[in-house]
Amino acid sequence: MKIKGTAAALSGTTQFTSSTAVWVANTNATTHKTVTLRNTDDNADLGTLVVPAAGGVVIHLNIGEGLRGTAALMATQVDKNSGR
Repeated sequence: MKIKGTAAALSGTTQFTSSTAVWVANTNATTHKTVTLRNTDDNADLGTLVVPAAGGVVIHLNIGEGLRGTAALMATQVDKNSGR
């Protein structure tokens, strides 16, 4: 996996809208956390994904789509071929 950015906590504001792949890690060791995929207009949810406690996942996006979640979810842009 090629890391292309600095890790940042997700929040209620849509982030990573210019990324095509994002590594999302749950820093909470005991509780699953939900990440929300937002559309390009940032006016609707496209879906959600649960990140297991102390786990992580690569999420592939289209340019303009973004992610929201709690501060326990740390995310960073990665190479678009990561996780495939």
